[in-house]
Amino acid sequence: MLRGRWKSASQWLRCAYEGLFAAPHRQDITLGNVPRILRQSFFALLICAAADTFAGFTIAEMAGILPLYPGLILLIPGVMGMRGNIFGSFGAMLGTNLHTGEIAPPYHSSRALHQQVGGAAVRTMAMSLVLALVVKALALSVGMETIGIHRLILISVLTGILSGGILLVITILITTESFRRGWDPDNISVPLITAAGDLLTVPILFISVLAVFGMGDLLARVAGFGAIAISVAYVAYALAGGDTILSRITRQSLPVLIVCAILSTMAGTFMGIHLEVLTSYTAVLMLIPVVNAEGGNLGGILSSQLTSAYHLGATSMERRPDQPARRSFLSLIMLSMLLFPILGLAAHLISGWAGLVSPGMGKLLAISILGGLIATLLSILATYYLTYIFLKVGVDPDNVVIPIITSMMDVFGTTCLILVTLAVL
Repeated sequence: MLRGRWKSASQWLRCAYEGLFAAPHRQDITLGNVPRILRQSFFALLICAAADTFAGFTIAEMAGILPLYPGLILLIPGVMGMRGNIFGSFGAMLGTNLHTGEIAPPYHSSRALHQQVGGAAVRTMAMSLVLALVVKALALSVGMETIGIHRLILISVLTGILSGGILLVITILITTESFRRGWDPDNISVPLITAAGDLLTVPILFISVLAVFGMGDLLARVAGFGAIAISVAYVAYALAGGDTILSRITRQSLPVLIVCAILSTMAGTFMGIHLEVLTSYTAVLMLIPVVNAEGGNLGGILSSQLTSAYHLGATSMERRPDQPARRSFLSLIMLSMLLFPILGLAAHLISGWAGLVSPGMGKLLAISILGGLIATLLSILATYYLTYIFLKVGVDPDNVVIPIITSMMDVFGTTCLILVTLAVL
């Protein structure tokens, strides 16, 4: 009898081991599977919301030093958004490749994975440089003072390298482990990667600021020009080298990421225009990064699902969405109707605890629900038709849609919340 129990226990342990550590298998996609999308995505989105709330508090804690570094506030939205744009896209590509079998264990010998990792590194270096230049140009155009361009570039590149290196490991772990355990990476990778990026980027940004201003001016200038040279050389190698995947990723995504950098910085400018309203009701100000992130995450989930489903022949991706796509639209609307009341209530409770100014629980809930729902609808429509367009022109949506939709939601989410706030108040 004891021997029989031992045999049963051994079999159970073996099954558990194989379930956790066996090689990934080709599994069903979740496009149109409403219960599965809700079950797998809801808590990932909640984690992302918590991370963005933490990021907001980090910015608030560091607000006292922002006036010491003119123009730094313009860099923050772009730096936060760019990490999600690059590594959310990388996670979506990896998830699609796992679904289609293009990437499989052993990962250390996968040439496709190595080139995708290189693509994430190239984009991080290049966009850190571009973002600093965009911030400087925008500040000059509106008459804002900024720190020196060499320090601005060095801060941006150093933040990109430090946060990007950590996020690279996190993205691979999240995507491959979720696939290994039988979860669809398309449902959870983008929100969790964005959450990790938001948690890491703001503290690392301020650490980079202190490190750069701890240098002498000459050393900062030399390091800044060195960062420019390395970034340009890395992009040139990616474009001219013989690695097909790396070259395609770089060629297709960099123009889009440049547009994203401009959009993210524009969102910060729009916030500045209505700064009086936002500072009068700081609970609404706290909601903006969370709503922007959730809208971008919902779009990222949909884009990942659509791309995987298209490659596997599960959706036709025509001008009029088919039934599986429409069911996924419904699931994302249901997710938003679950999330945004929670976020509004949390914002009211946190504002009371932290001494922030709230317009009242009823009004704040209305602002969160209406603003979030409108932003979600815009995110769904923009994501579907962007994916449709890029598939028709032969561009891999995994390379471009998530960055575009994330940056568009910086503008859409901020605009929706501010306009709804003005209407409600």
